[in-house]
Amino acid sequence: MRQLALDLIAEAPASFDNFVVGPNTEALAALRMVAAGRSPVSRVHLWGEPASGKTHLLRALTGTPVGPESPLKAFSPSAEAAAQVIAVDDCERLDDTRQLALFRLFNQRAGPGGAPIVTASRHAPIALAELRPELRTRLGSGLVLALRPLTDQEREQALRKAARATGVHAHDDVFHYLLTRKARDLRTLLAFFSALDRYALERQRPLSAALAREFDALIDTPVEPRPIAGPGEPG
Repeated sequence: MRQLALDLIAEAPASFDNFVVGPNTEALAALRMVAAGRSPVSRVHLWGEPASGKTHLLRALTGTPVGPESPLKAFSPSAEAAAQVIAVDDCERLDDTRQLALFRLFNQRAGPGGAPIVTASRHAPIALAELRPELRTRLGSGLVLALRPLTDQEREQALRKAARATGVHAHDDVFHYLLTRKARDLRTLLAFFSALDRYALERQRPLSAALAREFDALIDTPVEPRPIAGPGEPG
């Protein structure tokens, strides 16, 4: 049962359409332009606190952004991919080798017609003291946009919209529970809500804080390892 619950929380792919905009209309519009090949700039940097939507937008743009754990070759696209957009997340966590690789990538794509590079970090480029000065300069050389996290009211509105879409009644206390007990990242929060909704439907129970607590306990229950069958024993 626990594995089923964990499977239900698998997040839906990020897209521009399922990004809850809130105060970040400019960032969404800028990346839509990049994706459509109509952006007047080829360098965009997004910065903001965790749960502000940076990673969602980068995933919507490229599927899987490059990051601190990516292989070094990911910073050197093949000839076939040289004209494609590249997105780099968590720039402040790049090690020195990857910083140099990203700096070289900026230089390779410099000039008119260079393929777009979209980057993201927790703070504005000028404040990224952990990065090489020349890379900070490159990150701040294009369009720099600050992302603001959604307010609790905006997150509750998104959750209520999701509830209306299911056609299932949700008690007010479930929204309070989710907003105060679960991750502030709206994408993860909506994924949990979707999983909770399916759990409620399977049990023909209304969405409530009590059900959310039950679901949480189910997920947190350790999975007992199955014994390995010996020779001649049933598996």
